[in-house]
Amino acid sequence: MTGDPSIDREAFKQFERDGFSRVAQGYDGAIAQVTSQVNEAILDAVETRAGTRLLDVACGTGWLSAAALKRQAIVIGLDYAENMVAIGRSRFPQVEFRVGDAENLPFEPNEFDAVVCNLGILHFPEPEKAIAQSLRVLKSGGHYAFTCWTPPARNPFMALILGAVQTYGIINVDLPPGPPLFRFGEPEECKNILTASGFVSVSLRELPITWTFSRPQDIVPTIIASSARLGPMLAMQTQEQRHDIENAIIEGAKKYAINGVIQIPASVVLAVGCKP
Repeated sequence: MTGDPSIDREAFKQFERDGFSRVAQGYDGAIAQVTSQVNEAILDAVETRAGTRLLDVACGTGWLSAAALKRQAIVIGLDYAENMVAIGRSRFPQVEFRVGDAENLPFEPNEFDAVVCNLGILHFPEPEKAIAQSLRVLKSGGHYAFTCWTPPARNPFMALILGAVQTYGIINVDLPPGPPLFRFGEPEECKNILTASGFVSVSLRELPITWTFSRPQDIVPTIIASSARLGPMLAMQTQEQRHDIENAIIEGAKKYAINGVIQIPASVVLAVGCKP
């Protein structure tokens, strides 16, 4: 699954960069808190401890970088969305943050003991390049880990959102096409790409995540304010489609009410490899 000619890589990359810069504040207040639920599992997987030189690729606003810093790791966070990096720098001044491209890392070979990427790989036009770059900058014996959302069949949150859009709206709105959203939600695909890239001792596991909302009516506005791709997909529906999608999501979310709070389960695949 390489070299898809239907993907304009630069257009996709620019869309993602602009989108995440636009929603950086909303992302930091919503999605970053959700995805940080797996931070400790990621850091454990790459054996993060005091003195570990760790690179956090697609670091967003720096939640995983900050978690590594608490373990006294030596951390660099890198993201290509400038506003994300700016928030990371202001919130976690002890971490070194840089603006940069995951597919062309600005580091020398063998610089890091660990490279991590939490839910970034689905935002790269050429994930094979990003993984090859991570291998290049790792020391021998170093570990690389990435996560990706599981597909709707195993992910109730994604099933709720995308199911409502498929039923009442249009999935294929006019956005720059990119790699399949759930490609790396399949463990076998993760194993294949890591092995083909040169990693050994590949391991895979699924981790739970919970999306929490005060009210079901908050779900769609939160996604629009914090997501670079799902948000525009929802925002680009017609007024009637948007109304029907929101109603379907609100009704579907009610069954996840626990003690007056909406708690919708989701999951990610955690893929880990070691550089020989």
